[in-house]
Amino acid sequence: MSDEKLNFNDPEAIPGVITKVSSISPLEITDEDLKKINKYTLTNVTAEEVFTFRAVIADNEQDDRNDMPFNLKALQDLKKLYPGKTMLKDHARKSDNQIARVYDTELVQNANKTTELGELHTDLIAKIYIMVTESNKDLITEIKGGIKKEVSTSTVAKRIVCNICGCDNMKEYCRHWPGREYDQVDANGKSTKKRCKMLLDGASEAYELSFVAVPAQPRAGTTKSIGFTKPVPEPVSIDNTDLKTENEKLEEEKINKDTETRQRLDNAVSFLNAKF
Repeated sequence: MSDEKLNFNDPEAIPGVITKVSSISPLEITDEDLKKINKYTLTNVTAEEVFTFRAVIADNEQDDRNDMPFNLKALQDLKKLYPGKTMLKDHARKSDNQIARVYDTELVQNANKTTELGELHTDLIAKIYIMVTESNKDLITEIKGGIKKEVSTSTVAKRIVCNICGCDNMKEYCRHWPGREYDQVDANGKSTKKRCKMLLDGASEAYELSFVAVPAQPRAGTTKSIGFTKPVPEPVSIDNTDLKTENEKLEEEKINKDTETRQRLDNAVSFLNAKF
């Protein structure tokens, strides 16, 4: 079924969506959970050998602290991408920093709440397992005690859409910055301020989860690492623009292009480091 034919407000139309009004209950391991866990182990483990928990790792509310919220399409993609991914501490990508693994995901909707986009409020839930060992005992105790509970996602968006101009910043960069306010003129000529948000529309990759200290999404305690930075500094408003000489304009364009080229190279290096 194509995205165009999906009704994102109809839970029955979205594969994997569970419609619930009540809050999420603590995870109790079942035989079905063990089957899913053992897909990722070299030898079958028992319920006594693993500690399992689930965490809200993302939602589609638009009050993201980084002003880069997910939409429902992104959550649907991440639901498919996250099973089997590793869990780290603070995104430190070292093999000895792997502490857990995602073995299942689900989407949970609140039928009584909608987002600014008109979508039903949806949480992306990850089910995670940790091997019960002497070295993991303190970590498990901290999770049970609520000390370790903020979770960060590391993903790549299909599209990063500016709500000011509609530009897809995965293809080309616009001059708007998430979190800044811009003048908007309505049909009646009235000027108002609008806060820029970069909507993460769909997801093409999920790298890992991490325990972190500071969340970006208030409810889930979720931050996002997507390897995205704006390359061109916000242009300074100058009243006497018309007085610029042609040479000054050409020089300004050259500086902006050089800045953008350097930033694109930096982004490429950052992406390669994150991926490999």
